[in-house]
Amino acid sequence: MNPPLPDAKIVIGLGSGRSGTASLTSLIGRQTGAICFHEMNPSCAIFSGNPQPQVNALREFQTLLAGGPRARLTIDYSRPSSVETYEKLQTQTPLNLIGDIAYYYLNYVEELFDLSPECVAICMKREREATVASWMKKSSIQRWPSLWLADKLKAWLTRTPFYTEYNYWQEHDGSRWKKDPVWDSCFPKLAATSKREAIGLYWDYYYLEADRLQQKYPERFRVFDVRDLSTSEGQKRVLLFLGIAEDQMIIGEKVHLHQSHSDAVNASRN
Repeated sequence: MNPPLPDAKIVIGLGSGRSGTASLTSLIGRQTGAICFHEMNPSCAIFSGNPQPQVNALREFQTLLAGGPRARLTIDYSRPSSVETYEKLQTQTPLNLIGDIAYYYLNYVEELFDLSPECVAICMKREREATVASWMKKSSIQRWPSLWLADKLKAWLTRTPFYTEYNYWQEHDGSRWKKDPVWDSCFPKLAATSKREAIGLYWDYYYLEADRLQQKYPERFRVFDVRDLSTSEGQKRVLLFLGIAEDQMIIGEKVHLHQSHSDAVNASRN
């Protein structure tokens, strides 16, 4: 295999979640020669304590940039978006930018930087209260009214909990909140008097660490506001950080945004 091209890059995208990470994936993935995953392999991830899944992903990205076999990449096949991007990878020519966007990379950034000089990180940030509100909604269990009634009756008959929410941010026994075998391990567990408070503390922790990393690695780690993804100038700032020349950028107003993100942007303009 050849070494990666001099301008080849690995991008690690971060953000607390509900912060524009899907939109960032869309923006990067549309660039010429770029492949960008969104939460490529959460089944193997843990928020802190074991960097090996992230290190493995980095090593596989390096191999791909060096011309290695395109089929050799560890993804979570239960995630349609990962499978779709993986299939795109098989025919992508050229390949000079590859990455994954997922909030659970935060505690492993420094180790990845040590292992890969071509690795850079972009962290998306959304206002605290909007993030908390969005996570409260996202972590609720949505049901059609008829299914809600059926599930509640089933829970009553079987004497099992009737769950209406997940709680990824606090330790719990599963009696009030439903446990999730994948996502529970992808968040820190915080001491708080309520789920809402725990999400706020998570946001505080996340961006305190992001600010520290940005100060330590100003050329390799950058925090961007989610609203940058909704304007051409903001998109240019993100892509310039990745080293993409302005005349080669593919930008536009129609970057994928979750509805809650769009609402927040529109509200800020009114």
